[in-house]
Amino acid sequence: MSALTGTGTLIRFVLLRDRVRIGVWTAAVVGTVAATVPALDGMFATDAQRQARAALMDTPTGIVFGGPGYGLDDYQLGPMVVNELTMSVLIALAVMNILHVVRHTRAEEESGRAELLRAGVLGSGAQTTAALATAAGVNALIGALVTAVLLAGGLEPADSAAFGAGLALAGVSFAAVAAVTSQVVEHGRSASGLAFAAVGVLFLFRVAGDMAEQGGSTLSWLSPFAWVQQTRMYDDLRWWPLGLYPVLVAALFAAAFALAGRRDLGSGLVAARPGPTGAGRLLGGTFALHLHQQRGAVLAWTAAAFLFSFAFGTLATEVDGMLAENPDLAAVLGDAADDVTAGFLGMMVSYVLMAASAYAVVSVMRTRAEESSGRAELTLSTAVGRVRWFGTALLVSVLSSALIVVAGGFGMGLGASAATEDPSWTGTLTGAALAQLPTALMFVALTALLVGAAPRLAPLAWAWLAYGVLVSVFGGLLDLDDRVMGLSAFEMMPRLPVEEFDPVPVSTALGAVLAVGALALAGFRRRDLATA
Repeated sequence: MSALTGTGTLIRFVLLRDRVRIGVWTAAVVGTVAATVPALDGMFATDAQRQARAALMDTPTGIVFGGPGYGLDDYQLGPMVVNELTMSVLIALAVMNILHVVRHTRAEEESGRAELLRAGVLGSGAQTTAALATAAGVNALIGALVTAVLLAGGLEPADSAAFGAGLALAGVSFAAVAAVTSQVVEHGRSASGLAFAAVGVLFLFRVAGDMAEQGGSTLSWLSPFAWVQQTRMYDDLRWWPLGLYPVLVAALFAAAFALAGRRDLGSGLVAARPGPTGAGRLLGGTFALHLHQQRGAVLAWTAAAFLFSFAFGTLATEVDGMLAENPDLAAVLGDAADDVTAGFLGMMVSYVLMAASAYAVVSVMRTRAEESSGRAELTLSTAVGRVRWFGTALLVSVLSSALIVVAGGFGMGLGASAATEDPSWTGTLTGAALAQLPTALMFVALTALLVGAAPRLAPLAWAWLAYGVLVSVFGGLLDLDDRVMGLSAFEMMPRLPVEEFDPVPVSTALGAVLAVGALALAGFRRRDLATA
């Protein structure tokens, strides 16, 4: 039996098992592109409108989420699509591929199912190969559909094909990163967190490189996020940057197999430290237990929020320089040009809130995993009540989300203060982040209600989060109705420091959080464990 024995059967099983997930991800990514292309074409129909948009893409915010900005001198629909969509789509593909690979490799080992499969006719490399093969197939499908959407929009065939191919290849490279991190640690959450951290560092390389030099610097080329746009679709097409992706994927794939051969099934290269023989005084209650279980994730998310926020905060000085170098941008912004630094930093604070909200959902969902695995039942069979167990878990989620928000706001303020030599930014941005904390708490409450009353509907919390992110990022671009925008949690709180603090929506949101939390506790108290 070879290492790849049974790979074909396992590929069919993965596709059958994940057919709904694959369909949802494909529809979301391709649908976003399909909706954005005609929206851009309609909103920026004249040369003056397109050049005004090009001036905005030359701001720090535009570079962070738009890339090096090729084609800005004569801004047509093609370059506009690439600049406006690439980073958002790549981030979505990174999330999709990392979750997919970890789900079908490390998570299967952690649950014990991989050992059962390996006891049959299944090669040692079949699971990793099947996970990467199915990820490659899904990415190829998305790339092909995106190409078809661009062709339907009247864009050039060769450039459209290059864009679709670049997205597909970048997605596979993120899957390969997850394949490597799945060999390092022995828990699925840790493998996902390590992969997301690696992708975050690569994204930061791209941002710093594109900020340092127009068109991207040497630092940009260290990141696969940059290679798609360095192909220069619809501006001066060159195919060779896409050739870097197969080299990266082959190297990571070989590394994953080499590392897999150096560890035992179910373990990671980094061995977990043995725990103490007895529980300490700090583990004498359910709150301490939940906090102990999440301590690694909380520290990792908090550190990541602080470091990335600090890095983006240091970019504050680039704003004034861009206004001085780009008079067209100053004309476009008008009176708002005086507050463009605050606008940039305020937008970055919103992304901190998105990260904290994502962790809020992850944290509450952990209780469902404890319930499904049977560990919650063991705990509740002792002198521990349901309300106490679930309530302390929610308290950990609230405090963890708050810590991430504060760390992000403080880090961004510290970076902006260091760059601008204005210490007031530290307090201003920390306060701006705290003012939006109820947004993250709303996700704690909603997820708790779903887990407590209708666990099968718990994934709807992710749907609301995804909706909020898409609306906040693309709502203005797509000219969405205010009522549609208002359904996003990220549009409900005042956005400091650009807007003034309004206590009404903050107090209303906190009151709703408390009410929904009470309903969640009541629902969990009444229903059967491990059931809907």
